Order: sequence, then structure tokens, then C-alpha cells
Amino acid sequence: MNYHFKKIFLLSILSFFASITLSAADSHVTECTITGGIFDKTQPIDNGYCASAPNTYEVIAYEMYLCTAEPSAPTTSSVMGLGNCFKNWESPSGARLSVEQNKTIDVPGIMSRPPNGTYTHGVMTIDNTFGITMAMQFDEAVTGQDGTSGIYCASVAGSGNYGSSNTRPSASSTCGSSAITPGKFVETLTSFDDTFNPNVTATNLNGTSASITGFLIDTNGYLAENDADVDKLTGSLSFSTPVNFTDSTTTLMMSFNVGEGMSLYNDGSNQLTFGSGPFQAIISTD
Repeated sequence: MNYHFKKIFLLSILSFFASITLSAADSHVTECTITGGIFDKTQPIDNGYCASAPNTYEVIAYEMYLCTAEPSAPTTSSVMGLGNCFKNWESPSGARLSVEQNKTIDVPGIMSRPPNGTYTHGVMTIDNTFGITMAMQFDEAVTGQDGTSGIYCASVAGSGNYGSSNTRPSASSTCGSSAITPGKFVETLTSFDDTFNPNVTATNLNGTSASITGFLIDTNGYLAENDADVDKLTGSLSFSTPVNFTDSTTTLMMSFNVGEGMSLYNDGSNQLTFGSGPFQAIISTD
């Protein structure tokens, strides 16, 4: 049989959590309130945080696995247990991927057909940097991190870090009285909390039963022990619907839900900060 493996990316079997402080306990992301395309200012500024879809979300991806059971978590002396997993995509030097809501993309790399079976989990390793590009309008004036104010805000071309010791980006946003062309802000994630935390779990992704646990890892693939130890980010997703491969399967289709892929939050000075948030892949076969 001719097997056609359509390269529609696999990236978001992982939803990763940059720029948001989440505990290691199960968490659910608070969605931003948007009415007629206009964002409610009170959520990210007055209430401190919300998540929504960015214009584009960029990551660098290295490998992806489909698993018939939940893999064991990495530790500071061992890698993630992948005995029940099959590597179905890889790009050893890293593939730079720019994801948009409701769009599919083709990706470079080596893709392989998994053996017949039922796959309940996915694993992916990506770089611990995230690119966010976003322009938006609020219902009230908001202050950007460059000191500008207005109802229109956008991400700024540049970079920053999110890590322990209360490290936050300091120049991710600008605002004004008219629409702004956004730049790509790249964030490097080295902790999931103010005190070093290398792993986090979120449930009910984008309103589904899917859940994800992300792990910050070192160059050996072990769980990182501090900010400076972090090299990449890997994670395990429990699919909302299992993926089945049979003799009649000819195509693997993947779509993205980045409806919560961007975080907006108060930097502590009532200024808008842009960062990345969780996103999800929906996988089906034909």
C-alpha cells in the first residue's frame, strides 16, 4: 500500500508554558475575554494574567514521539522513559516553525510511519526559546513596557528571559493611539516559577480533556537542576482522543490549537508583558 504521511506539523502535542508562573500542580489557563476583537484590559493588567491566540507563535523543534502509554518523567539522573514510544519525526539541527491559529504548515525533517496501534500520548522536544508576534486592541488604555500608552498594543522586536529569582522580560510591548505593526519578541524560559521549578502540568487544554506536562532538561536530557542548567524543553501530552494506526491508515493529519498560545500579564508595574502559553495539536488518521 502507498502510505502518504502528510507533513502537517506535530509541534503542539506539547503545549509549553513560558512567561506564566504555574505551580507543579495541575493548572488550567485563564482565557482572555475578547468582545468584537477587543481585549478586556482588566484581565492581564488588573487581574494579572490571561492567555489568547497570538498572530504567530514560533519555536525550534527537534523530535516527536507517539506513545501507547504515558512515558515516565525525566529525573536529575535519568532521561524520560520512552519504551512505549515511537519516534515519528525529527530534525537533529532543529526546525524553526512559525505556527498560526487555524492554519497548517509543512515542516522539514525526517518523518516515519508509526507501527499499527493505539497512541494515547505524545512527546516532543523543542528549544526553550519562544517567538511571539501580536498586535491587539484593548477596551481601555494600557501601558507598554517602553512607557507608551494607548488602546492599541503590540509585541516589540527583541528578546528577554523568564526564570527564577523573579526574572521577567522588561521590553516586550509598546502601546499607542493607533494600530501598531508588531515585532517578534523572543523569550528564553529557564524556570516555571520565581523559585526554580523545572516542570509543570496543565489540564483541560483549550477546553478539551487533553493535559500536558512540560520539563526543562539539560544537555543530557535529564531534568535541569537550576536556570543555568536548562538546554531544551520536553513534554508529554495526554491526547483528548487516542490516535489509531491500522493497515488501512494512509494519512496522518495534524492541526494546531494555539487559542491559548500567548500569555498577557502585568509585569508588576501595571505594564503589559507578552509571553508564550500552552498550545495543542489535534491528531487524526485516515
